[in-house]
Amino acid sequence: MNGPDRRCAVLGDPISHSLSPLLHKSAYAALGLNGWRYDRVRVDADGLADFIHGLDPSWAGLSLTMPLKSAVGALGDFSDFWSKILRVANTAVFEQGGPGKRPSLYNTDVEGIVAALLEAADRCHADEDPDDLAALLEAACQGQQDQLPDQPYTGARALVIGNGNTAESAFCALKVLGVKRVDLLARNPKHCDHMLDLASRLDLSEPAVTAMDQSETAKKALTGADIVVSTLPAGAADPLSDLLSTVETPDAKTSEAETAKADTPGAKPADAIGTDEDGRLGSVLLDVVYDPRPTPLMKAFCRQAGARAISGERMLLYQAVRQVALMTDRPLAAVSAAAMDRALREA
Repeated sequence: MNGPDRRCAVLGDPISHSLSPLLHKSAYAALGLNGWRYDRVRVDADGLADFIHGLDPSWAGLSLTMPLKSAVGALGDFSDFWSKILRVANTAVFEQGGPGKRPSLYNTDVEGIVAALLEAADRCHADEDPDDLAALLEAACQGQQDQLPDQPYTGARALVIGNGNTAESAFCALKVLGVKRVDLLARNPKHCDHMLDLASRLDLSEPAVTAMDQSETAKKALTGADIVVSTLPAGAADPLSDLLSTVETPDAKTSEAETAKADTPGAKPADAIGTDEDGRLGSVLLDVVYDPRPTPLMKAFCRQAGARAISGERMLLYQAVRQVALMTDRPLAAVSAAAMDRALREA
């Protein structure tokens, strides 16, 4: 299926580590879009407006990463459920014919986190029926909790590390997953007022906010949570791995085996999140960092008995499915998550 040459790219600073081109190009190949390109472009917040205003009509869309997810709001129109709530977007889509008008903005990070955590609990897989996966992603992107598969995390204790744009998306994702309270671990708790406001707007209980340098309290928060989502950039969470390394575990040998699985994509039941004697799900960490993977925090977290850690490439995969659909104007079910996942495995 040959078509006109169209361009897309992922923007951010830094950007050289991004796996987005791998995912989008594999999706284009599966769709037969031979005339489509997808690149990495280093752009900071100050240069974003000039970059967008300078695009020609061949451009179809942009993926946006740090530090652009908030900055893009002044340049486009929030167009889906979560972008309107958060005023944050990771996707910009131009009308056919190029960026002559303000782009439509979307937030696909929320569904990416939802799907990654459901995958860890064996409720979602990239190679499942495309219509079923599309329905799951659509429900998550609309905040329709009752349309998701059975809820393995209902009533879970959750902890989000960080207080930036991805942390906000994590709060929304955990709300969709049935969590009632999400606590915070932050480098600077004084900068968390917007997170407390978001928790209130989502009808979540007021979070407890802990400083990362409060070692004993931070350790308790990490080991007491059923779900941990680290949204910090590479290296920033390393001090927490040192904290976890001091936690005594009776199953160290088993935990070391789990560590080896920590960066295994698309884990199936035997490799998925652990269970206790009552069949309850064990603790799970999603670290949004995927370079390097597994991260020091993932390795340390997996030393806890029954714990499971998944890297940010799982979130990246699932948030990219709707990005591709939006940019190419294809149905969500037509985008091959399985082909994108294979590209990740083979990279």
